[in-house]
Amino acid sequence: MGRGSGRALSARRASVGDQGVVLGADFTLAMLTATAREGRAALARLLLADACRLPLPAGAVHGVFSAALVNHVPDPATALREWARVTAPDGVLLTRLAARRSSTVDPAVSIAVAFPILSGARRPRVWIG
Repeated sequence: MGRGSGRALSARRASVGDQGVVLGADFTLAMLTATAREGRAALARLLLADACRLPLPAGAVHGVFSAALVNHVPDPATALREWARVTAPDGVLLTRLAARRSSTVDPAVSIAVAFPILSGARRPRVWIG
């Protein structure tokens, strides 16, 4: 989620292997264009989407990765619920919070929401991130 320039896509690609699928989602076309400009578009299927309303069915992905995006969405709890919705029951939701004093997200609340989703040690087949 929140692909930015796609720096994390190579790690997601490595985690799913050649047979897996990586979706690189971002809210802005500019960030998806930056991913392509950096030569990372081949690592994932790029998806223009709102992190709070993903165009995916429930349980569609085996992992969601977000680096500091939750600090920037208007309603962090809604975003986390949406990411949990699209994550398979044995999937992984991994998010990193930006460490800023002005953050509107309480890390304790975010961790409490995210932890019940974390389970299983299987190799993911589909990642969005």
